[in-house]
Amino acid sequence: MFISDLRTHVVRPTLDALGMGGAAAENLILGTGLVESGFRHLAQMGGPALGVYQCEPATYDDILRYLDRRPDIVARLRPFIAGEGLPAVSQLVWNLKFATAICRIHYWRRPGAIPADLAGQAVYWKRHYNTALGRGTVARYLECARPLTEGMTP
Repeated sequence: MFISDLRTHVVRPTLDALGMGGAAAENLILGTGLVESGFRHLAQMGGPALGVYQCEPATYDDILRYLDRRPDIVARLRPFIAGEGLPAVSQLVWNLKFATAICRIHYWRRPGAIPADLAGQAVYWKRHYNTALGRGTVARYLECARPLTEGMTP
């Protein structure tokens, strides 16, 4: 299954290298990709968001400002960056490990622990990723992330 491959070869090693891993984080990142793009789109249809996690350029810029104050995180992020310095937002389109790291760092800055269960993660995604003004819904997250219930890691 593609989700299992993503977990094993992209998400888990990226999160572990960042020191931001664990089962809940893995499932939240995979759930985010499933609801945001279905892991089928590299650019938002009719919008500015980029990559499989659909990160908007303004959000990316905000994350870069955060990273300016966190050289410890930048050092852990460095292996996933192609080229020198912090890359342009376009790297989210073609660099899957970097995009995964940016998605995780986005959540890392948010308060509260990531819930262990899918329903809790759906609410967490809506509050901290899609936001109150976003068109996404908790129900849509649960529908899209259903494949994770087969592969939820203990």
